[in-house]
Amino acid sequence: MIKLKGILHRIDSIFFGTRAAGLYIFLFALSIGVATFIENDFGTSAAQKYIYRATWFELLLLLFSITLASNVIRFRMVSQKKWAQVVFHLSMILILIGAGLTRYLGYEGVMHIREGASSNFIYSNESYLNFEVSMAGQKFQFDEPLLLSSLGKNSFDQEYLLGNKPVSVKLISMIPNPKQEVEVVEDGVPIINVVFGSSSGRTESYITYGAKQEINGVYFNFNEEIVAGAFNIFFKDDQLYWIADREVSERVMSTQAFTNYTPNTQNLLQFRALYNTGQQQFVFGGFIEKGKLIVVSEKQKIDRSSLLGLELEVNLGSETFRQTVYGSPGQPGRSIFFQSEDKTIAISYGAKKIQLPFSLHLNDFEMERYPGTNSPASYASEVTLLDNQNSINEAHRIFMNNILDHGGYRFFQSSYDADELGTYLSVNHDFWGTNITYLGYALLTLGMIMIFFFGNTRFKNLAQKLKQLKSAGLVLAAVFLCIIESTAQVQLAPQVPTVDA
Repeated sequence: MIKLKGILHRIDSIFFGTRAAGLYIFLFALSIGVATFIENDFGTSAAQKYIYRATWFELLLLLFSITLASNVIRFRMVSQKKWAQVVFHLSMILILIGAGLTRYLGYEGVMHIREGASSNFIYSNESYLNFEVSMAGQKFQFDEPLLLSSLGKNSFDQEYLLGNKPVSVKLISMIPNPKQEVEVVEDGVPIINVVFGSSSGRTESYITYGAKQEINGVYFNFNEEIVAGAFNIFFKDDQLYWIADREVSERVMSTQAFTNYTPNTQNLLQFRALYNTGQQQFVFGGFIEKGKLIVVSEKQKIDRSSLLGLELEVNLGSETFRQTVYGSPGQPGRSIFFQSEDKTIAISYGAKKIQLPFSLHLNDFEMERYPGTNSPASYASEVTLLDNQNSINEAHRIFMNNILDHGGYRFFQSSYDADELGTYLSVNHDFWGTNITYLGYALLTLGMIMIFFFGNTRFKNLAQKLKQLKSAGLVLAAVFLCIIESTAQVQLAPQVPTVDA
């Protein structure tokens, strides 16, 4: 028994002693510094994956928390009534517990509402692989959290049982900020470059022969078969023609010649001409007779606006598909469909849709600008909180530093639509984590005050010693001055010459 106590005491001294606490603080500071460099070069997701959300980092914080509690017992702070130190240690433990609750129980998202409309859901800030399965006349959904980073290797390999048949999904590769390029090859296919312009800038896409694809809301069909509702492009007499079942205008950029084409007429495709379908405008930039599309990374750093390309391998029984899914962190993704004889699976990457137990109705969005400029000075959302379960129908105003707090959800004014008829609200759901963390910070402040003003603390002991040294110093200074003054008087006393008679 004595030997066991000795072993436990030795373990406690090694892992939870004062030296261990110092080591944990040093490792924590070093980790934060390394994470800053990783985030700067590769993005926040890389820092989260390898530092903040890594198991070793969580273990480090857990060991530090136990060390704080162990030191309270080891140094008998309670029995010696060192209340300042007790409060200080307790505050640090509560802050770490609050961070853990936030990590595992809390989540954040964004709610978008247009004026006159209501919303009862948010899109999560975290990214997921979202699945929607249609099988035997039924539909069901599920999702898998997926944190991707441009640093290191990304992996995802899961198998599901759907209708007594296994379905596997595997991540082959991830391309951050993908950009399509055309490589000229002998066995290639015809490819057309199409350019769209918008307020966010110029975007280029490619249409390959035989493809049916939607780009910026326009459904293109590059094929000899004419498809209803599409902007059809086809070869005729070795030249490219187009046909659409709607009215389309064409403006040739070099001559500014303008033509309005009636629906369902065959027309020669013009390059460097602006086409307008009434909803979108685009230009066909060029034509490659034999080419192959390749996807390359434009830059490695991943931020909130980055587009990611996920090459997935989906196995539906005897059939295997390989296709690239595109999406951005924190944004709803675009679904890619994988179909077999008895089921269809839609997979997207991005934010998850989270339902709320109540809804918000946007009555009005208000914008104030600085006088004489278009720069926004402040903006606010006038909303109505509708909670049928609790019979609540209340008007609220959400603006900077004025939040709406209801049902464990906190709504902050975040952004707005370009036409100023819609609002974006940041949403936080972290009741226990937030409140425990705030309590920890309050105790931390109280502990620091107690260290300065209450007795039986190291600071007070140092102050008393300094006071004693100060008193002793004054006495020594007085004695030293007296000695100097006596010496000066002896040296300055007049010397009376003696005269011998």
